[in-house]
Amino acid sequence: MLQASPATSNCQAIFGRREHVLLGVSPFNSRFGDAYIARLVAWAHASVQDFDVLLPGVEHASWILEAVGESRPLAKSRKEVGRRKRAVQEALEACAPERRLAVHDFGDFADNPHYLGLRDEVERVFAADEGFRRACLDMSRQAVSSRLRTVRGPDACVDDGQAAAAVRYVLDELPYVLDGATILGREEMLMVYYRPWPLWDRIERGEFPLKVSPRQGFLVLHDCEEMRSGLTLRGTEPR
Repeated sequence: MLQASPATSNCQAIFGRREHVLLGVSPFNSRFGDAYIARLVAWAHASVQDFDVLLPGVEHASWILEAVGESRPLAKSRKEVGRRKRAVQEALEACAPERRLAVHDFGDFADNPHYLGLRDEVERVFAADEGFRRACLDMSRQAVSSRLRTVRGPDACVDDGQAAAAVRYVLDELPYVLDGATILGREEMLMVYYRPWPLWDRIERGEFPLKVSPRQGFLVLHDCEEMRSGLTLRGTEPR
């Protein structure tokens, strides 16, 4: 059973109207196997009026692999992103075959004026605000660390250069987290992920000169079975 935990009172209000959620799926995170994706899609189908899925694009995902020095990063990214997309479609066919579902990647709205404006703002703050820059690099470090441990062993450590090489992944995703509702043409929307997103929490608290739209929220989807058994959630990717 999956249990929703809205991040703030505004997120709770958005969730209470049950209009739309955007399910975050990560291609290199062991959390997102076929069985979990099936549960995630089934939860969304039963819980809200409409939902979409957000994945990094092939190029975005390849930046993680490039940062850890893997060969053929684009080919490997294409394979993993494709696997997750197929799992999403199969899950939808199993629970709601009559329903259409949009599976977006970070680059789908690269020419959207609102996305471009937010992305430029994120870039400006990243360049000017040391605290925000460190927070983004920390998120990037988590993503790279998870993949690095997979290919080089549990003691592998991410250096500053590797974190910086992959930080574009975080920066390109941030507009969807700040105001995905407007980008996707929705009245309001919740980003859904299996664990908290520390950077979103800090932006929402006003620590950085960026703002989360009041039409946008964040919802953590806990696995009740894991919570009861005391298991640690797997995966450390920001997405």
